[in-house]
Amino acid sequence: MKRIILFLLAAALAFSLCPAAFAGCNPLTVATEGRGIAVYTSSSGGKQAGIIYNGYDSDLSLEPKKGLYSCNLTVEYTVWLNQDKAEKALPKGWNAGSVNDASLESQMPCDIFLAEVAQQDAPLYSTPGHKRLGARHARGTLALVCGEFGDDYYVVTGGFESSGFMPKSALQKVKALSYSQAGGDTWGIDRVLTRTVYTGGGILMRSASATGYSDGLCYWQVNDGDQVTVLAMVGEMAQLAGGGFIEARFLDPQADHARTYATVTSDQPLNRLNVRNYASKDASVSCKLCPGAQVQVVNHTDDWASVFITGEAGSNLYAGVVQMQYLAFAPQQVVNGCTRVRTKYPLHAGNDGRSYRASWSGGETLPVGTMLTVVGVEGHFNIDDDYPDRFLCLTGDGRLVTIFEDGVLEPVETLGISAKASSSVRMREAPGKTAVVIRTLSKGDRVEVLLRGEGWTQVQYKGETGYVMSRYLQFP
Repeated sequence: MKRIILFLLAAALAFSLCPAAFAGCNPLTVATEGRGIAVYTSSSGGKQAGIIYNGYDSDLSLEPKKGLYSCNLTVEYTVWLNQDKAEKALPKGWNAGSVNDASLESQMPCDIFLAEVAQQDAPLYSTPGHKRLGARHARGTLALVCGEFGDDYYVVTGGFESSGFMPKSALQKVKALSYSQAGGDTWGIDRVLTRTVYTGGGILMRSASATGYSDGLCYWQVNDGDQVTVLAMVGEMAQLAGGGFIEARFLDPQADHARTYATVTSDQPLNRLNVRNYASKDASVSCKLCPGAQVQVVNHTDDWASVFITGEAGSNLYAGVVQMQYLAFAPQQVVNGCTRVRTKYPLHAGNDGRSYRASWSGGETLPVGTMLTVVGVEGHFNIDDDYPDRFLCLTGDGRLVTIFEDGVLEPVETLGISAKASSSVRMREAPGKTAVVIRTLSKGDRVEVLLRGEGWTQVQYKGETGYVMSRYLQFP
């Protein structure tokens, strides 16, 4: 099963109660003589945030501050704790790996318990203060309760990236768990189901069980024929061991397996649609899509849609959240802002097999003259940095690839759109601040846009072709 993490995590997380250990972290196992360990909102330890139960595993920061280590409970919420007190009841030899789970359980009580969501569309927040809604879950969804924070339980509905804070009133206890059950994929459930995925291609699981809710935390990809373990059937969704939810119809070979697609729409072809990491205008942007680009819609509300960006061949790079007002679902005339280009040099694939640039060697090659369609640009988007643009392109056989270098694409069809210089600006032979200057444009000069990038835009002016920094152009 291939995991796609949108942002926030540099590497895939283990399918477990806690995030996988990273270099520079201290592993933690909460084992006290009481009911877990008190955690605090800051390294000063002045205000208690809540309690983490015995049996909870996680990772701590490498160095303590004022004797306390930081611990990430969600991707947006960090607490501080005393590791010595948290592991007071651990048997000798535990850190050396010489104590097995059975021996540990005979000496250490586990307070984590299995619970079931008791109300429809129960909210899961990223912080105990209910500052941001991370997901909603349907009645019957299972969760591990790993701590308590005032009127909220700290719960995990899958892996670490599916953790959050849910009102105590929204949950009912199912059973107490042992240490090994709490840390296992099936959470001590006596009967689980093994099912085959039927997709006709890659699809996405999601991190919320409530239908129609556009959560943008993270997604996983599953493919046709994958075997999955079902913990519970939750309405139209199936909750899977290891984290994630999938529409039940994709586990039925006779069901309708069609996906929902939409087209990015805008009144101006040079506009770009921000693909964000969660449903907020304050969320960071992972890529920007041109009008006319197609996306697979995973789920949506009236305002936001969770989308999957892929080519017809099933290759994929991004999942994210976009504003619904910029998507067209019904067949209609949509402004096309995608640009047809061809490669000026042989481009070689990187280790991921999806990114290409001329200076790399080995791997698959896109020969000179390969036809591509630019459908967007990949972040980052700091206009003060002279980094190359990263163009998202569709190949002729329907693959989505990233061209990781400026100046290697030549437009073969332009949009017929002009832009105006917002100030005096240099037009250069190549994208880059050190490239040869062809001429200097005056404020108000109009240029034909050949290929718009976030950093540099390829333009034509009085029969000459060159590059201008995009921030000095006013686009319609």
